[in-house]
Amino acid sequence: MSGRFDYVKYDQRAVNQQNHIKTEVEGLELYLDKFLPNSRAKDLALQALEEFYMWCGKAIRDDQVKRNGSAEPQEQRSNS
Repeated sequence: MSGRFDYVKYDQRAVNQQNHIKTEVEGLELYLDKFLPNSRAKDLALQALEEFYMWCGKAIRDDQVKRNGSAEPQEQRSNS
């Protein structure tokens, strides 16, 4: 059983979800970088986008564990 803080290997569904979100986030990042003037507000917007992407990854991971009851640990990552 996977613990809340364990790194897990994504199954194909999770990989597809992550890739889709990444493509959308990268597009938004390019748009913001191109059309917003350099400023603290722009920096904060990009930081919030980064945080959004991080939390999407957590939600995908949690959904995978919920769907499968557990998930294969990702041994090459460390929790320490």
